[in-house]
Amino acid sequence: MKKAIITGASGLIGRSLAKYLTSINIDVLCLGRQDWDSKHARDYFGKGIVYMQLEMQNISLLSDKINDLNWEVGNDCVFYNFAWGGIKGLTDGSFEDQLRNAISSSLAIKAAKEIGCLKFINSGTLEETYAQSNIANGSPYSSSQENYAVAKLACRDMCSMIAYLEKIDYIHTRLSAPISPDLTAGGFISSTLRKIRNKENYEPAKNNQLYDVISTADVADAYHLIGLHGKNKADYFIGTGNPTKLNDYFMNFSNANLGIPVEEKSYSSSDNLSFFSTKLLNSDTGFVAKTNKFNLTEAN
Repeated sequence: MKKAIITGASGLIGRSLAKYLTSINIDVLCLGRQDWDSKHARDYFGKGIVYMQLEMQNISLLSDKINDLNWEVGNDCVFYNFAWGGIKGLTDGSFEDQLRNAISSSLAIKAAKEIGCLKFINSGTLEETYAQSNIANGSPYSSSQENYAVAKLACRDMCSMIAYLEKIDYIHTRLSAPISPDLTAGGFISSTLRKIRNKENYEPAKNNQLYDVISTADVADAYHLIGLHGKNKADYFIGTGNPTKLNDYFMNFSNANLGIPVEEKSYSSSDNLSFFSTKLLNSDTGFVAKTNKFNLTEAN
């Protein structure tokens, strides 16, 4: 992989991946909805990034836009798709609002094939796994993110079929709880960890399901390795492989920041541990998370 195109590049994962790839001398074209000039893009991403404003609803224009930009795709380019949006955030809005993302992602595969990309890597969520499992088992599925989860599930299947028809390698990925080491991103987990670091009181989590908290530095490493070694039609979960319930994680994060030894709990198979398996990712790409998730620094 010598070049990469990233949609949703201004988001948490897209930005982390873009900065990492350029640091190892991979040419990156970032696509986003923001109308940024080159200076603004350089300030946001760092040196070496080429940025182009392109709404996902107009992704079919990618070939013409790249020609106008005079950016050479080459014969070893990977397309990463992180673009997704609701109304005010990623997961809100109606089912129709969410499903538009699946249509745009499917069109992005056609655009990627048209310009000569070798591989299309799509970003999903663990919520789709929960939804799929409940559907298969006939169990009730109730979540504030149900429209998001179902649209992501539909997106995976649509993209898989379009990629097959277009004859381009397709890889699906799923994440649980990526967070940036500086904790600047929004969201309940990051805001709670900031409070813990600042020794402030925080509200305990109400959700009792498992999460796999992973640093965006590790996520960027994983996506790079998937770009290099990921196999066509694979579905990879990107995580540490050691999920935890949020309140247990918050307690251990607090202990680690106070110098108290961390004690990770064991969970039963009824907690859906299989959803968090990283065995396939490790065997195909060699990825192993390096960051200590309790202090967000690289482990020794």
